[in-house]
Amino acid sequence: MNKTLSCILLALLFVAAAPLAAQTKVKVKRYPLETCIVSGDKLGAMGKPVRFATQGREIILCCQDCRKDFDKEPARYLKLLEK
Repeated sequence: MNKTLSCILLALLFVAAAPLAAQTKVKVKRYPLETCIVSGDKLGAMGKPVRFATQGREIILCCQDCRKDFDKEPARYLKLLEK
């Protein structure tokens, strides 16, 4: 199969899968704090907060460095959110 045909087929696959991805909505618990769960700093104090979802929870951290710390021990920080 030539490269052009392969590229066309791949593009069609992405176009066909896009509506399916758009229909998949996951319910995520909102982040309840106004501070970073890692540093305790007010969200927005370090610039634009870092947002992501994990294990059904929205997480908002004050900076990318806190994301690195969160990723090392996610269970620890998720447990703090449950309190």
